[in-house]
Amino acid sequence: MVIMKIQKSNFFDDIDIILDSTIEGVLLLEDGFISNVNKSFVHTLGYKTKQSLIGNLATGCLIPPTNEKYIEYNNNTFQEIYLLTKDAKKIPAILKIKDILVRGRAFKMVSVLDLSDLKKNESLLLRQSRHAAMGEMIHMISHQWRQPLTAISAIILNLKMKISMKKFDINFFESKINEVNDYLQVTSRTVDVFKNFFNSDQSKRFFYLEELVQLSVSMIQVSLEDNNIEINIENKKLQKLYVHENELIQVIMNIINNARDALVERKVKNPRINISYDENELEQIIFIEDNAHGIEENIISQIFEPYFSTKGTLEGTGLGLYMSKMIIQRYCGGDILVNNTQEGCCFKIIISKSL
Repeated sequence: MVIMKIQKSNFFDDIDIILDSTIEGVLLLEDGFISNVNKSFVHTLGYKTKQSLIGNLATGCLIPPTNEKYIEYNNNTFQEIYLLTKDAKKIPAILKIKDILVRGRAFKMVSVLDLSDLKKNESLLLRQSRHAAMGEMIHMISHQWRQPLTAISAIILNLKMKISMKKFDINFFESKINEVNDYLQVTSRTVDVFKNFFNSDQSKRFFYLEELVQLSVSMIQVSLEDNNIEINIENKKLQKLYVHENELIQVIMNIINNARDALVERKVKNPRINISYDENELEQIIFIEDNAHGIEENIISQIFEPYFSTKGTLEGTGLGLYMSKMIIQRYCGGDILVNNTQEGCCFKIIISKSL
C-alpha cells in the first residue's frame, strides 16, 4: 500500500493536485473568502488563472436564487445556485458544502456542478412534451368547432332558401342572425381557452386552483364525453395561488388523459374520474382518482422515469409523467405522488404556497 505524504511547506501546492483531479468545480473558503479553487471552476467562470479569484468573497461568484431550491440525488441534498462568470453571465449550478479542518484552520469545501447542459436538455424535453400535447389540443379544437360550424352552415342554407323563395320575414332573419352570433361566440371562447396554452410565455399569474382545473377539463371535455367518462369535480374554495398557468394546465390534462386512456383500454364499466382538493398552511393538493383498476405494483415506482411508458411505442412517448413531475417540482415547489386505491389509482399533485 502506497501512502502519500503531504509536506507542510507546500500544502496548497499538493492540495491542487487533488482538487484538479475532480470534474466538478471546487472552492476552499476561509471566513467567506476564497482560499483556493481548482482548474474546473476557473474554466467554468471564464478566468485564465485562479489568482483572479483567490482572496475574493465567495458571494461575488456564488449567487443564491430568490427562493432557495434543493435537489435530492443519491441520498444527498444539493442547493441550486447561480455562478457569476467573468463576463457577468449567470450559469445554473448546484453545490454541496462540507466543513473541513486543516492544520487547525477551519475551511468550507464547496463542490459546484455546472447545470447548463442539463437545463438545455430539460428545456428540450419540455418543448417536446408540449408539442405532443399540442397535437391532441388541435384535435380537441376541431372537435369542439364541428357542432357550431355545422349549425351555422344549416342556418345559412335555411336563409338562402328563404331568399330564393322571396320570403323576407325580418323577425325570422334577425333570430337566425342572432343564432349565428351565438355559435360564433362559442367558437371564439374556444379560441380564448386554447390560445394561452399554446403561448410559450412562462410568466406566473394569480389563480384559484379550482379554476385552473375547470379550465383544464374544459379543454378535453369532448374527449371524455365521447368515451362516456363521468368526471366529478369537488366544489371547494381554496386560496389564490401565484402559479405558472400553462405548465400546471399541462400537468392536469396529462394526468386526466392518462386516466381516460386506461379507462378506455380496459373497457371499464361506468368509467369515472374524481377530482378533489385539500389545503394546509404550506401547500394545496389536487387529487385525481380513477376507477381503471390501478397500476401494476411491479411498475408503479417507474412511471415517473423518462421514456417509461405502459402504452405501445406508437402511442406513448414516456415523457408525460416524467415532465409533469419535473414541472411540479421546478415550477410549483411541490411533487406528484401516486398510489393504488380499491378501484383504480390516485395521483396527488402537491403545490407549494410559498413560491
